[in-house]
Amino acid sequence: MPKKISAMDIYKLLPKTNCKKCGYPSCMAFATKLLEKEATVDQCPILNTPKFEKNKKKIIEMISPPVKEVWFGNSEKRAVMGGDEVMYRYQLSFFNPTPIGIDISDNLSEEEIKNKAKEIENFVFERTGEKLRLDFIVIRNASKDAEKFKKAIEIVEKETKMPICLASLDPNIIKEGLKVVKSKPMIYAATKETLNDFIRVIKELKKEKDVVLVLSSNNVKELKNMSAKCLANGIEDLVLEPHTYPENIAETLDLNVMIRRSAIEREDKYLGFPILNLPINAYYYALKHECPMSGFFDDKDVVAKMFEATIADALLNRYADALIMHGTDIWELMPVLTLRQCIYTDPRKPQAVEPGLYPIGNPDENSPVILTTNFSLTFYTVTGDFEKDNVRCWLLVMDTGGKAVDVSVAGGQYNGENAKRLIEETGIAEKVNHRVIILPALAASTRGDIEDKTGWTCIVGTRDSSQVGDFLRKNWDKILNEWREKNRS
Repeated sequence: MPKKISAMDIYKLLPKTNCKKCGYPSCMAFATKLLEKEATVDQCPILNTPKFEKNKKKIIEMISPPVKEVWFGNSEKRAVMGGDEVMYRYQLSFFNPTPIGIDISDNLSEEEIKNKAKEIENFVFERTGEKLRLDFIVIRNASKDAEKFKKAIEIVEKETKMPICLASLDPNIIKEGLKVVKSKPMIYAATKETLNDFIRVIKELKKEKDVVLVLSSNNVKELKNMSAKCLANGIEDLVLEPHTYPENIAETLDLNVMIRRSAIEREDKYLGFPILNLPINAYYYALKHECPMSGFFDDKDVVAKMFEATIADALLNRYADALIMHGTDIWELMPVLTLRQCIYTDPRKPQAVEPGLYPIGNPDENSPVILTTNFSLTFYTVTGDFEKDNVRCWLLVMDTGGKAVDVSVAGGQYNGENAKRLIEETGIAEKVNHRVIILPALAASTRGDIEDKTGWTCIVGTRDSSQVGDFLRKNWDKILNEWREKNRS
């Protein structure tokens, strides 16, 4: 097992001046942030002086992850892979969300290549305030023609700023592609039989530092030997592709686990590289064979894309640092990108929005006031439901430390004191001519506490935000009139 590095180990190599120039109150605090990957050594100006050059190098070696961080792309957009140092997310966090690339065949016409590239670059949907996108384009040499391959590369680089993966098993085709590509590409892929030729091509073009080379084998020992040979030849940015078997995905998952465990738990530097998997294999497999999704639809293309998405999700859950897919339908990619977002949220940091007052749908002084939490998934679900249902209201968002309604009620963050503070800070009392707050049904138990602390009347609403629109249309006028009648002076 690798020796566990502590903040004290890093602190011993720091200047110990507590100058705060790094942005933290002490050198020990800075050491802790370095250990947790929330700071970089360059933030300490003293470490950048000649006197501390050796210490800086030692610190970098100490905090460098066992899985090397590798990137490809250009000055405007990079696909970054790897950089992890734990087997399980709860132990620290996973870093660098898995880049997902879509293939473009060089057999397509120029117009088709252009349109496909634009479609990939412009693909986006928003979830919990974050825009989820695709990350790179794979130019696949389906034609076996070097000129078509080069032309496709030129079109994609002209039309987009996306990072590029050059896909051909022929080192001579790759050589021609490398002559025209302007960015730092990922090359897919060298096998045991072709590795020497790929190394020769890369060295001839002096591209050792300017490419990411994918090594492909279903044998972990073979991958290790190939990696060692590349490192000996100065090719250090590597990615391991242990073959993706859609008909037996368990075998691929086992290979992923073996590679990652060797890198992290055994500190095997020859396997300490990102893992690339190919859900695209599942797509093409399902077009020709029966698969678990075959009984759901008659359309082979739909079945193939469903199978591809399912395989992609399985691989994301088992250390896939990059994925290559084929389909670009929103219904296929949404679950994959959503799962990626969930896996790569930092468990150390609550997923929260700013607490405060949010007007929904141009509310006025007669509009209802609704109290929710600042857990981001809750917030975006609630606001999405309200906007869809044309709800006009004042949404009070309480600081619950990024916890959902039920969790914050159980934990005591959803309470009268916090509600009182929120009402005072937002000035909601000056914006409405009533003193009624609607609580989620899951927060019904806090009604008395909130009424006592705030002096506002609390009404228990619905369990689900999608039901709020109907609830208000049926009940709000009555609730408001009853409150006014009761409080008429």
